[in-house]
Amino acid sequence: MNKRKSTGARGRPAAAAPLQARQFEQLANAFRAAMASRDYGAACVAAQGALKILPQHMGVLSDYALCLMRQQQYTQAHAVYLRIYNAPPALQAQASPTWLDGLAEVCGWLGLREDTRRYGKQSLERADARHGQSPGHRLAAKPPAFRADLAQRNIIAFSLFGDSPRYGESAIANVTVAKELFPHWRCRVYLDDTVPAAIHRRLQEAGAQVIDMSGTTQDGVHPLMWRFLVADDPEVDRYLIRDADSLLSEREQAAIEQWIASDCWFHHVRDYFTHTELILAGLWGGCRGGLMPLKPLMQAWLARQADVTRFADQIFLRERVWPTLRQSVLSHDEWFDFHGATAFPPHPPIRWRTERFHVGSNASFQAIRGNSGKANGERQGWRLLDEQGVEKCGYSARVQDGQWMADLPFFIVERIGSGQWRVELTD
Repeated sequence: MNKRKSTGARGRPAAAAPLQARQFEQLANAFRAAMASRDYGAACVAAQGALKILPQHMGVLSDYALCLMRQQQYTQAHAVYLRIYNAPPALQAQASPTWLDGLAEVCGWLGLREDTRRYGKQSLERADARHGQSPGHRLAAKPPAFRADLAQRNIIAFSLFGDSPRYGESAIANVTVAKELFPHWRCRVYLDDTVPAAIHRRLQEAGAQVIDMSGTTQDGVHPLMWRFLVADDPEVDRYLIRDADSLLSEREQAAIEQWIASDCWFHHVRDYFTHTELILAGLWGGCRGGLMPLKPLMQAWLARQADVTRFADQIFLRERVWPTLRQSVLSHDEWFDFHGATAFPPHPPIRWRTERFHVGSNASFQAIRGNSGKANGERQGWRLLDEQGVEKCGYSARVQDGQWMADLPFFIVERIGSGQWRVELTD
């Protein structure tokens, strides 16, 4: 759930001479182009050039630190972030809005647990001071009672769009394991016709409610935020909002059971050192009546955005939902000690046997790839076959320089790596 972003070295520096200003602008353009293609090495070179012109430019420093971190140059990134931290407040305010989150993250990579907690908590407290002062929605004394006998009124909601197996296969896995981990809940997937028909079918066969959001049904709501519509459903008493590419687990199950037993209207999870957003878009939940109708709020908010990014869901939650959620939330968080957080309760061993697992982690941190005779931009079809030669899934991937690549959940990549399953090209 890492959503750190750069601001880009923007603007012509007023203090620089005309020639330097032009050079700075050229470097800023080079930086933006490199970041767009995730070429962090080239972005670092551009940032270094800009810092030679304006060594104290906080926006460039924060972008430079981010690029160093993305190249796993953690010690260097840490030193640059500390330059920002130790700068005078007026100068510090010119840095990227997420620089303090970046400092917390790099401390996490370096194993500096106490520093991670301190800087992450500072970031959360600053965000709370800015966004938590609105009155929010008025809450009744107690939330609706949990009805274990009515699973259809307790919903785990996902958004799904596009044809990537990273999301499709993980979503199906979640629907499957939810039957065991959350027997009193039902999974609901909001999706559209960009999702392959086979995934629609497999989700329904696994027991999910499928809500088709194709065409005009979207009605001004971004696909990332379709899952939030469950909060407006009068037939739903409790809801959990989750990411399709993050896997449900025993750790999460224990936390949800503790929330159900509490009098809190909302639930939230932070389980990693990058979890420094006020509300993580795929790790919260609530009760019927706890929020104002979200659909008109989302429509109005999105209509005002000049640039809707992949962070839109979290920004919306920060600005529009946090003032209410903060009033009555059980927060499971062993990292930041923020807003009355509590430790996770004891739980059985987590079924996902990988060191990379935490609640909310991306299951598709690996990829498969292969050669193709197709031209650049064409799509190469492929499918996975099990030990008996039975097809498990099939997709297509765009070809670039004679190769295709597809992100896949680790539990599938492991089967391919062990020889249990094999990949076969289809067209």
